[in-house]
Amino acid sequence: MEQDPFKKDHYLNSKLDEYYVNIPDFPMKPRAGRWGRFINLLASPAKNPLEPLISTTDGLILLIGPIAGAAALTVIQILFFL
Repeated sequence: MEQDPFKKDHYLNSKLDEYYVNIPDFPMKPRAGRWGRFINLLASPAKNPLEPLISTTDGLILLIGPIAGAAALTVIQILFFL
């Protein structure tokens, strides 16, 4: 079941035989075990899901809104309970 298309075309086969590619031998890293993969999963940084929304002008309300709301609740509590 030999299906090499380059054996039929001698010119192409001779041109391919002219080239030699030297592949360097890189040392392989040992595979991390199950515990090492779990630690890498926990240590990987998380992506902020609100990042694209906050970068717009409408998303700025999401950033400033909770801060302003907390400040307003604090002022209301100070005014009523003191």
